[in-house]
Parts: sequence; structure tokens; C-alpha cells
Amino acid sequence: MHMCNGFGYFMILSDLPKYLVEQLHFDIMKSGFIASLPHLMSWSGYVVSGKFSDMVISKGLLSRTYTRKVVGIFAQFLPAVLLFSLSFFNDATSILVVMNIAMFFQGFAHSAYYVNYMDLSPRFSAVICGFGNGLGAVLGLIGPVFVGYLLNGVNGDDELKCQWRKAFGVASILWVVGCTQFCIFGSGLRQSWDAEVDKEDDASGEFGMDGEVKESTFNLSGFSII
Repeated sequence: MHMCNGFGYFMILSDLPKYLVEQLHFDIMKSGFIASLPHLMSWSGYVVSGKFSDMVISKGLLSRTYTRKVVGIFAQFLPAVLLFSLSFFNDATSILVVMNIAMFFQGFAHSAYYVNYMDLSPRFSAVICGFGNGLGAVLGLIGPVFVGYLLNGVNGDDELKCQWRKAFGVASILWVVGCTQFCIFGSGLRQSWDAEVDKEDDASGEFGMDGEVKESTFNLSGFSII
């Protein structure tokens, strides 16, 4: 899901101004706020989805696993449909409204797959997230290049709209594929191999019974290393 999300996210991040200028005929120098609004909406989605997920889990309405999957559906399936529909609208107002709604829900992704690294492995979440982020960045690099390839040498509004439809369509398909995979195979449970490491650390005396790090006897320049 992380990898598939990267394609569409970086494509929008890099090529949104191009779309606003070429398709909607915006003067980007005079409409900076409009160009930044989708990213502001995405940030709002981060905040709202985080609060929503915490509330659902803390009240026991859904398990952690199902909460991540439900949020993931809002984060990928809904934006995929909205993103693909953009090229079928003709007026700028409708396109901007749909785009901002799509980016708001796309922000939910951080409460689906990003925080899921912590669910799976609290100890190694940084390393695993680094691998996931790296793979996501690979497709993120391909997205803008793919858009440039589609738009190269295109003339006329109709042909331009057709090429943007292809770009949005590919991003939408990847979002659906990533979310489907996450809904089928995803989990919100701590993995056994991560827990096994804790048992070994407990046996060595480095961790207390509650999993907290004990203070080491090694000191450097008067500071205790824990």
C-alpha cells in the first residue's frame, strides 16, 4: 500500500501546478493559495484520521487491524475514484472541489499504513518504515516521469485531457491495488518475531518485565547510557 500510494502522491505533488496551468488555465503566480489548498486538505486528513482511529480503538468499536483497514479504504479507494473522475469534469470549480476532497481522504493513508509499522513491530518500525518509504519513493520517482512521457508533444485541449485521464487512471489503479492488498493481508497485531526479541532482551536483563529499558552501568563523561 505504501509503495502504490507513492506513485499517485508524488505525481500530484509534482504535477498539480502543471495540471492547473495547462488544463484549468490558472495563472499559478496569482493563485498560489489554490495550488496549495490540496496539500492543506491532505494535512487536515492526517489530523482527522488520527483522531478518528484513536477514538475507535480506545472505545473498542473495532480492533486495531480492522481500524487500519477501514481507514485505508477511505484513504485509497475513495480518492482513486475521485482522482479518475477529475478528467471528466469541464469546469474548474468542480475539478477543484473534487481534487480537494480526494486529497483530504488521501491524507488518511498516514493513519492506515504509516502507523501500521508501529503496530507490527514497535522495536524495528523505523527500519521497516525506511524500507517501505524507499520503495514508495521509487514509484514516486516514476510517477512524474510517466506524466511527462504522456504529455510530451501533446497539442490541443481534448488530447491533453485524454492524456491526463490516463495518468489519473494509472494512479487510481495503483491505489486500488495497494489498498486491496492491505485489506487482504494487512494486520494491526504485533508480530511474533518482534515479541521474541523482547523475550531475549528480558532474559539478558536489559529490559524489565514491562519491556522498559533498564539503566545500564556503563557511563561516559558522567552521563548514564541507557
